Amino acid sequence: MAWVDRACQMTVALLSIWGLSPSIATAQLSSPSTAPLTDVTSPPTAEPKLDCSVTSAASMYGHFPYPEAPQRDLVSVGNGQSLRAPAAASFLAMQQAAARDGVQLVPLSGFRDRSTQYSLFFGGARQRGQSLSQRARVSAPPGYSEHHTGYAIDIGDANAPEYDVHPHFEMSMAGMWLRIHAGEYGFELSFPRTHPCVSYEPWHWRWVGDAESQTTFATARDMVREDEGMMR
Repeated sequence: MAWVDRACQMTVALLSIWGLSPSIATAQLSSPSTAPLTDVTSPPTAEPKLDCSVTSAASMYGHFPYPEAPQRDLVSVGNGQSLRAPAAASFLAMQQAAARDGVQLVPLSGFRDRSTQYSLFFGGARQRGQSLSQRARVSAPPGYSEHHTGYAIDIGDANAPEYDVHPHFEMSMAGMWLRIHAGEYGFELSFPRTHPCVSYEPWHWRWVGDAESQTTFATARDMVREDEGMMR
């Protein structure tokens, strides 16, 4: 029966991704509103490389720079969130397919401008007493967030909101469904467990369904693959 097959698929997905999320240490940040963006410096490099301590125009704590999507290119995907038109169409199609399987995908955060990201990054660091490098493990610095592009989205499960923006999202029906089916709609996980600089984010997906989006994320995709290859 179809529901049995889906249950088996999700069980396999859960077993393949089971584990604990890395913990984040905390330290005091004196004045995030006025502190410079970098607390570890290194000379700018011509070619970005995946180094968790590097802070330059080319990369920052393992994050890469991204342009903001023009407002005219953004389309609503519900819940007050928006994506670039092709990514939005794919997300809505994916959302409908999941609903047919009894899974309710909720768009939690799509496009973000630099001002919003500034508040999330520095405000979060101040509230949690994190250094900038520690904060970068769980949030991108402004100018370096995939959300700027309009191709990235944080997804939740309407039937399990307690898992929103939490590593245990992988255990929700939505999390397991995405692991199996997101690739069919052009989405891929940005920060897997193997990422050396950014904590595991099973809720954060980027769309790479056309040439422009693939070019946008080419450096991040290549650097992570290269690093994963060296770790094997």
